[in-house]
Amino acid sequence: MISQKTFFPLFVDMNGKNVLIVGGGNVAERRVRILVSFGAEIAVVSPEVTEYIERAASSNMIRLLKRKYQKGDIAAVNPFLVIAATDDRQVNHDVMTEAENQNIYVSVADCRDECTFYFPAIAENDGYIAGLVSKDGGNHDGVKRTAERIRGVLTDE
Repeated sequence: MISQKTFFPLFVDMNGKNVLIVGGGNVAERRVRILVSFGAEIAVVSPEVTEYIERAASSNMIRLLKRKYQKGDIAAVNPFLVIAATDDRQVNHDVMTEAENQNIYVSVADCRDECTFYFPAIAENDGYIAGLVSKDGGNHDGVKRTAERIRGVLTDE
């Protein structure tokens, strides 16, 4: 019998912590935007990136390796967290495997079963921060709607 993963919500000081994001599309961009706001030191590996990621690299907010992911990238960056956010299932799986082999927490955008942490939806205002994930790990629309409602509550206070 396979036991279901149980995730504990934990808030961590990300200031100065290394994060590796493999992928350069819209999902990766959302992760970069959030993590930059929490002070993480971000490296992005992707042959193609959004305009925002390109600008963030040009202004030295993040480090950009504009190429495909290679085995060994995780060891080279020595990250606290890894995010696999490519549109290639095999690359995401390879990133997960390398991260797990190094006991580094990994979020895999296209396969929640491969995640060792879930990247939350963030609701923030006036010194309050809420991180939201679905308990069953699959209701993205519900998380999005709930985050919007919480943002509204935080704005009203």
